[in-house]
Amino acid sequence: MIKKLNSAVVGLGFGERHLKCFRKNKFTNLVDFFDFDKKKNDKFKKEFKIKSSNSFKELINKRNLNFLVIASYDNYHFSMVSKAIAKKINFFVEKPLCQTFKQLDKIRNNLKKTENRKIKFSINMVLRAHPKFKKIYEIVKSGAIGKIYHIEGEYNYGRFEKLKKGWRGKIPFYSVTQGGGVHILDLIHWITKVKFERVISTSNSLNSKKTNFKYPDTTISLLELQNGITAKLTSNFSIFAPHHHVLNIHGSKGSIFSNREASYMYKSNKKKTKKIIIKYQNNKNYKEEILKKFIYYILKKEKDLNTRESIFHVMQTALTIDKSLKSKKWERVKF
Repeated sequence: MIKKLNSAVVGLGFGERHLKCFRKNKFTNLVDFFDFDKKKNDKFKKEFKIKSSNSFKELINKRNLNFLVIASYDNYHFSMVSKAIAKKINFFVEKPLCQTFKQLDKIRNNLKKTENRKIKFSINMVLRAHPKFKKIYEIVKSGAIGKIYHIEGEYNYGRFEKLKKGWRGKIPFYSVTQGGGVHILDLIHWITKVKFERVISTSNSLNSKKTNFKYPDTTISLLELQNGITAKLTSNFSIFAPHHHVLNIHGSKGSIFSNREASYMYKSNKKKTKKIIIKYQNNKNYKEEILKKFIYYILKKEKDLNTRESIFHVMQTALTIDKSLKSKKWERVKF
């Protein structure tokens, strides 16, 4: 059994957080990292005192590498994931896992092959670790609001200047659902334990049409789940407000409302509706939890916070939303 994972990171934007997580974790040995930006490479070489690779090809061919974090730009994810699978390397990838149905099918089929079944992988659905959403998950699971019949969620990016001038407008394709709204899709699927069945979507780019960002910056989707639950997802990347998430859940016995300012629950009896503040213990380091749990999962110390089936289903749903944007009609989510 592996006692310590020889680990590497590709992509040193959000990947910087993963580098620091590896440095602190007693079960990982940081052996390499790479970014296409030479300045970032040089900066972290000095900080971590590691002779890092000068290309992804050099990194992926490193001997004894058994864990890779992929935090590069979205358009590189599929090729890097595919090379990790070919090398039998466990991997953890930032969303999205890939960008097309064809790519998703290839990843799924490659992982099903007998020689690849021992490869462990996960995706950084970080909101599952947020104390607020963990508390909401527990409330729903307890039955406090009864049977869910409708959910509305928003992913509000809140960094419009970065959207206009940053890398998202420079790559061949970018989806605000795949790159942001997928977090809310994952929360809905995680909380309900029910699969999405079909979706219809619309979008606009009114706020960014005169910028370098050439894709829809705001997407709204209506979704139907298998047991009749309805949902609405908004992915808003041009909002002039701090980055935040909204999740409103309606059940047969009450409702939960969660936004940037507060989270609360309404419970109803025969006489009146009661408002209850949802309290939770804040954790500034929650963004490290998903990766930590996955490290322990690789080493067979505990379960992962996600499953392969869930990862593929949520990704399939995000891709179906983008398909609906093009067709302008209801599209079924294939299982």
